[in-house]
Amino acid sequence: MGGLMGATGKEESQRGDRTVNTIDIHVHHRWTDPSQPRPDHSLDQLKALALRNGIGKVLLLTIAIDQSQEATRKRNDATLRLMEEDLNFFLGACYLNATHDPEFSQQEAVRCVRAGMVAIKQHMDAFADDPRQDPISEVAAELDVPIVWHAWYKRSDKYPHESDASQIARLARRTPRARYVMAHLTGVGRRGVQDVADLPNVWVDTSGCWPESEIVEYAVRHLGADRVVYGSDYVGRDYAVQLARVLGAGILEEDREKILWKNAASLLKLNR
Repeated sequence: MGGLMGATGKEESQRGDRTVNTIDIHVHHRWTDPSQPRPDHSLDQLKALALRNGIGKVLLLTIAIDQSQEATRKRNDATLRLMEEDLNFFLGACYLNATHDPEFSQQEAVRCVRAGMVAIKQHMDAFADDPRQDPISEVAAELDVPIVWHAWYKRSDKYPHESDASQIARLARRTPRARYVMAHLTGVGRRGVQDVADLPNVWVDTSGCWPESEIVEYAVRHLGADRVVYGSDYVGRDYAVQLARVLGAGILEEDREKILWKNAASLLKLNR
């Protein structure tokens, strides 16, 4: 596995006679303000555990639900500071909130991508099919970066604006030029896979809850292996357990490699 492997500098570990080179597209960090001390223990542990599990790159996501524009900018600054520590390991996603002023969101996206971020992250500030999402999708398309979108099939008073896969699908149909990674395969389940099956601009990451038997195989059958990417949802989930659902899936070895790193490297354009 030469070429792009060497170009993107992935770490390697051994599993039997097979080399695993993994990009984790869904890792959270909790550093919220770069003017405050960096939480060394948790962030150093994040990296050490990733490398131990054969994960050579992680996409850092921050969450800023119901935060002000200023607080959101600070969280993005914290992500940028972490990226500077190890450009070969830490990738960054720019957090954006559709309830903010659209001009601010678009300017923040441009600022973050020009500084090196490779994706946009959206969470539960407004439903995915809310028309206020359109300016964010439009700037993501212009900048040619994907949006990692939280999705789950549940409703709760705690998260009144949590999107499900059908809402991701409506957004993706409305903005076909934009690319979306629907997070939490086991959160949206088989129903979620069917919701986006006919949308080539939607990928799904493998994270969410504990492993469910046959769920990765189901996604590969109905979406194709090219539209499934590995994600752990660390720190809320464990790297090793989340990897196991891919490593233990009954799929072709070439499809496993696509899920573990090839699709993410292409989606995030790590070879440009």
